[in-house]
Amino acid sequence: MRYEKSIRILHILLLLTVLSQLATELFMQVPKPGEAADHFALFLFSIHWVIGFFVVIICLAYLMLVMDKVEHRNRLFPWLEKDLRASLLIEAKRDIPGWLKGKLPSPDQAHLIAGTVHGLGLLLATALGMTGVIIYLGIKHDGSMPPAIRAIREIHEVLGIMLWLFIVGHLLMATLHQIKGHRVLQNMFTKNGDS
Repeated sequence: MRYEKSIRILHILLLLTVLSQLATELFMQVPKPGEAADHFALFLFSIHWVIGFFVVIICLAYLMLVMDKVEHRNRLFPWLEKDLRASLLIEAKRDIPGWLKGKLPSPDQAHLIAGTVHGLGLLLATALGMTGVIIYLGIKHDGSMPPAIRAIREIHEVLGIMLWLFIVGHLLMATLHQIKGHRVLQNMFTKNGDS
């Protein structure tokens, strides 16, 4: 499968910003009322929220691009269309049992599953970015938060764990596809899929 230049660029930008977010999250410190803070950890928190705004912008641009073209929308969100939803279920029943046996169909044969996973990852990154922006806008300078913002922060943390799982699973599947010779990385990261 070949990807448009705009899709490849947005995918790379999303990859870089999300990985930066996950990296800063490991070492940052959210300001807390009355607690002494490590200045470097607070600096990482500042970087985290700045990059978070870029994640939201990239995700929204990606969603606008995808929703503007039927073929992109159907690729990432096949479950929105009745016929594609039925095909997705057929594909899942056919292919998922083979995964545990090392049988991995090419992405062209399992395009609805792969597209759904990518679409859900995009929605997850969008939700994570949006909750992060809400937290940033609702947190006070001393780190205190109203109850609603604290609740959103808990959702943000759960979404962050889900994103870690998504990234690990995504990298694992991409590696398995590469091992099987499906060239998914070349197709996403090079102009015409050639190395």
